[in-house]
Amino acid sequence: MDVTDEALRALTAVPYLTDVDASLVKMIAARAVRQEYAAGQVVLLEGSPEVAIYIVQRGWLKAVKMSLDGRSRCFRIGVGEAFNAIGVFIESTNPATVVTLEAATVWVIQKEDMLKLLDESPNGARRHSAPRG
Repeated sequence: MDVTDEALRALTAVPYLTDVDASLVKMIAARAVRQEYAAGQVVLLEGSPEVAIYIVQRGWLKAVKMSLDGRSRCFRIGVGEAFNAIGVFIESTNPATVVTLEAATVWVIQKEDMLKLLDESPNGARRHSAPRG
């Protein structure tokens, strides 16, 4: 299996990409970069301007978000889940720090690549639902 096919399998496991036009998902997969992380490794830092979308293919991670009162909230992220997309689409920094809980494989789609693809195929990103009868 080549890298693009592997990325495509990871992307199609993400629930909110299942209804996106297949040709757009293939274009996204072609631009995705596989990253391997060891247990306990920082994937991204809250507030960092280097924004991308991350798709988990293997392993467990945790996202830690600090509140204004200094408390932290943790969320587990696993296989078939995407994280950090909000930072791409609302023009902000990374909303949380993400650390691996175990060795993980993550596909990364850079903000610039994602926005360019959406600009080139705006209708491909729309969700299509079956007609109601």
